[in-house]
Amino acid sequence: MAKAIFKLNVDCGRMGDLEGLFVAEKDHVEKLINDGIEVYFGEVLGKHSEICGAIEQKEITLVSDSVEAIQVIESLGLESGYNPFDYTAINVEDDEDDLTVLEIVVKRLNQ
Repeated sequence: MAKAIFKLNVDCGRMGDLEGLFVAEKDHVEKLINDGIEVYFGEVLGKHSEICGAIEQKEITLVSDSVEAIQVIESLGLESGYNPFDYTAINVEDDEDDLTVLEIVVKRLNQ
């Protein structure tokens, strides 16, 4: 499995944007997008904002898959903002309730 650095930019209209820089497995990001797994971010943009939905291809950009760059980001703790894999998924099959997006992606890839 190959890791890469990704940038997240989700336009939430007048409420604002969700942005993040994170390291993830390339196949995990592909599964997240292709399966349309809906992420529940909660009220991250203020009270009553309820941000949730599937992450689209245009909202995640591969920044680099350089091993050296990944090591720098991870060793210095430079990941920032929102990482969709850290949040709970919604609207998934009954046996996958209350799991994080990462747990669901890993489970589905191992089936």
